[in-house]
Amino acid sequence: MTVSLHLCQPGRGASCGACCGLYNFRDHSRATLSERLAEQTATFRPLPKAPEAYQAAARALREARQATPPLFPAVRVCPLLGFLDAEHTRVGCLGHPKVTGGEDLRDCGVYRADICETFTCPSFTWLSDAQARLIQAVCADWYLYGLVITDVEFVRGCLRLLEWELARPVNPEALLARPEALEAVRQLFALKETAPNRGTHAAVFGRFTPDTEGEPVSRTLDYAALDARAAPEDEVVLCLGYAPTQWEELTRAREIVRAHVQAVALALGS
Repeated sequence: MTVSLHLCQPGRGASCGACCGLYNFRDHSRATLSERLAEQTATFRPLPKAPEAYQAAARALREARQATPPLFPAVRVCPLLGFLDAEHTRVGCLGHPKVTGGEDLRDCGVYRADICETFTCPSFTWLSDAQARLIQAVCADWYLYGLVITDVEFVRGCLRLLEWELARPVNPEALLARPEALEAVRQLFALKETAPNRGTHAAVFGRFTPDTEGEPVSRTLDYAALDARAAPEDEVVLCLGYAPTQWEELTRAREIVRAHVQAVALALGS
């Protein structure tokens, strides 16, 4: 593990439920996921803290949602994920003993409690400590934080583009020290939610699409079909969920990424 903070619940407005299948739907918009989390929270909060009650509620939720299958069938979606605070700003496990007041009810979800207790996503190892703290600082929001902290290729791609723009290495510490640069990075990372013209029910999640078995497979751009050459922005374009079928679509996506990177460079250099 290379990071000094707990990426699932780092605090300061950030929290993540990605490993519980939070985003694993064709429509993974903020509004749709907020509604789903609110329903799950309202279902479990008033229940007695007993396995029988939680198991029955979890089973009922899964059965009621069979018409909305996950984008990646091989990735489990846990109904125990919900909002941990009254303001709906923090997501986490409703069966965790710190949430229930002592009773460990995580076995009532789709994973055993020991798996939940010991699992660490690749971001714990692949991100540097400075990168993780940068994400926490600029994505102090459950929805955006989860999208960004779990997409290491997106974060690295954005920072690499910034270094190319400035023609020098950039330490995330330098970004953390500049409020103007932090705001520009926030706008750049927020493209995970705000980038236009991607569709809300696309059969892709970032740079991944399901294969015939439902497993996530990394996408690439067919440059021959697009009559285009590779560009430095393309990795980030794919991570944002763009699936261009025409050269013009690819060009517009690249321009969006490039403009946001240039804004960070300008703020860092001012």
